[in-house]
Amino acid sequence: MTVPADDLDPLRAYWDERARSAASDCERIESGRRGQRLRFEAFLQHHLVAGRSVLDVGCGVGDFYERLQQRVIDADYHGIDLSTDMVARARQRFPGARFEVADISQLAAGTAFDYTTAFAIHNIKVDNGLAMLERVMRQQFALSRVMAYVSLLTDRYQGFSPHLQAWRAEEILTLALSISPYVALRHDYLPNDFSVAIYRQPLIDSVPGLTADLA
Repeated sequence: MTVPADDLDPLRAYWDERARSAASDCERIESGRRGQRLRFEAFLQHHLVAGRSVLDVGCGVGDFYERLQQRVIDADYHGIDLSTDMVARARQRFPGARFEVADISQLAAGTAFDYTTAFAIHNIKVDNGLAMLERVMRQQFALSRVMAYVSLLTDRYQGFSPHLQAWRAEEILTLALSISPYVALRHDYLPNDFSVAIYRQPLIDSVPGLTADLA
């Protein structure tokens, strides 16, 4: 399936159909539980989100919220997704959480979160996919007070289905560095996945007292 970067209707229809027709939540989001768990842990091991606000872009059926609950991490969570049916399923699973049908560009001006995350939302091939990825990454960063985080499929792995999009880490790193000079790329948590974290500040400025004992 291919869609132009500025037309989200076919992509929305694709995920609505999967949400309605798939037999399980894993099939709905085209990801196994192990892969999802490791994506989330790769983020949570390096970022303290307790007491912070988190925007989950492309929340799907609410798996990241589920992991926060399992880890007893009390974050101010807000999930958004293009698919009405995905959001309906997420609300069914977790009626106490905040899920909204929205494209990130539709969020109100002045809205801000400590962290914005996008776990494996760019895994379907689309026309002008890099342009769409860049648009979403820049919008994530604009909404982030601390950092924006993206996980993607890596082209170092062979064996993806033809409709799945794998990305070259070097290209994504260059894109991330055009947004901020403070970037971390991790390619160590899954054989088929990598992530990019785009920070507002360097580590030395983001951890109080980090070098207080240094003369």
